[in-house]
Amino acid sequence: MQYLLAKGGLIIYPLLLCSLVVVTIALERLYRFSKISNELSDNLMDKIKQNIKNKNIKDAVKVTEEVRGPIGNILKKGILNIDKSPQEMEEQMAEAKLEEFPKLEKHLGLLSFIGKISPSLGLLGTVTGMIKTFQVLSMNGEPQQLAGGISEALTTTATGLVISIPALGAYYYFTNKLQNIVIHAEKREKELINHIKEVGTTNEV
Repeated sequence: MQYLLAKGGLIIYPLLLCSLVVVTIALERLYRFSKISNELSDNLMDKIKQNIKNKNIKDAVKVTEEVRGPIGNILKKGILNIDKSPQEMEEQMAEAKLEEFPKLEKHLGLLSFIGKISPSLGLLGTVTGMIKTFQVLSMNGEPQQLAGGISEALTTTATGLVISIPALGAYYYFTNKLQNIVIHAEKREKELINHIKEVGTTNEV
């Protein structure tokens, strides 16, 4: 750390701030995703269907509450509106998705932004470092002074890349997990609606 502060010039400070933000977001999102269920198992889905078929709507709701995260909450919203038309149920579940999925998207845009801007900040540090080098050259400076500008240029470039690669890696990792959850939730949503149409359940909850 002391080496970076000594050799990186002024640009190293925003780069280090970016690295801190990336680590914080990545750890927070990792914890968030670890606390939810990525999928609703076939076993639980069968329980939901069987309860609906047997007109045990409250038991079906209880099964959805066993599933942590958006999938359970989305299906629960649909089941709680089972007495309405399938179209209205879809609208209610779509509303639940608008509430649930943005929670998982939180801060991912900032990860992408930092991943894309960090190399540019590193390049800016390269430019400022080379400017210092040429200023020293113009004044017939000592080799040690020349090395300072070159060191700054290389340090900021390397730091920018070191921040960018994990930031973009984390962004695409979490985005991919979110897409898989969305796809699975939509699959289960359609499955629920088709089952309700099939059994013709219109009981009140």
